[in-house]
Amino acid sequence: MNKIKNYIAVLLLTMQVFSACELVDPLASEQYQKDIYIIGANEQVSSFELPYGNEQGAFVSVSASGTQKVDQDVEVTLRQDNDVIDWYNGKYMLDATVKYRQLDPALVNILSWKTTLRAGELYTHLPFTVNTIGLHCDSLYAIGIAIDAVSAYHIAESGTELIFTLKLVNDYSGNYQMDASKVSLREEILEDGSSQWVEQGLALPVSIQRTLTATSHNTVRFFHEKQKETLAEYSNSWDPGKDYFDAIENYCIQFVKAEGNKFTVESWGNMQIIDGEAEYNAPNFTFRYDYMEGSTRYRMSGTFRGSAF
Repeated sequence: MNKIKNYIAVLLLTMQVFSACELVDPLASEQYQKDIYIIGANEQVSSFELPYGNEQGAFVSVSASGTQKVDQDVEVTLRQDNDVIDWYNGKYMLDATVKYRQLDPALVNILSWKTTLRAGELYTHLPFTVNTIGLHCDSLYAIGIAIDAVSAYHIAESGTELIFTLKLVNDYSGNYQMDASKVSLREEILEDGSSQWVEQGLALPVSIQRTLTATSHNTVRFFHEKQKETLAEYSNSWDPGKDYFDAIENYCIQFVKAEGNKFTVESWGNMQIIDGEAEYNAPNFTFRYDYMEGSTRYRMSGTFRGSAF
């Protein structure tokens, strides 16, 4: 009988323990100190795509660490902190060809440096606009932003300073597959004394991935034929930066919007473009341009195929 009583007592105690365990959820309450931080600031630099134009909208996001959402409204005050740009350049960009540069504050419109992380929300935005007209596509423009004060919880020890950088785009920029042909031309004199340029010899196929870089709201730039198009591709040369920018000057071409979906083809720098035209039918460009290479005239014609998604 005593054995039965003891068994029942142990069973009841075990049930109580398991019942208590079921009632206690370790994730139901905050497990860590709540810190307020800028999303992306742990990487120190965050890139944001902005089209060329007036008053282009952008934002930075603020959140709170921990296992739970905030249980009260938190007013977060941020400030412009361009010292972080100088610090980053001095620590990580000493040998960089192009360093981050502070964007002219006159081009940035921030109505308020305050934003509120509402109770129960995961994050909040600090919105602002940027005038990107006239910015140079080869510069690394940046805005330094830091958390200045919070009305509740704590400012994080890290993740509170962000270098916000601009990636300038337009409706035509992006990655394309170029399928084209290159052929030499000769001048043919007609019976009436006029002349025309006709293809001679076999056309050489040219197939390569190309990046069309926005240079204004209606212009894109690309590297001719199969010229190396990224700074990293020049890393093994004696002076990578010089060689890269020399290549831009010597081998880059522009599609400049004319009217409708028509574009002219023009040199960015030293290439001698004789004639050319392009047409954009989303998501593709078809093009043709004649250029001089030494004393020979060549024609490139083909298609830039973009992604439909």
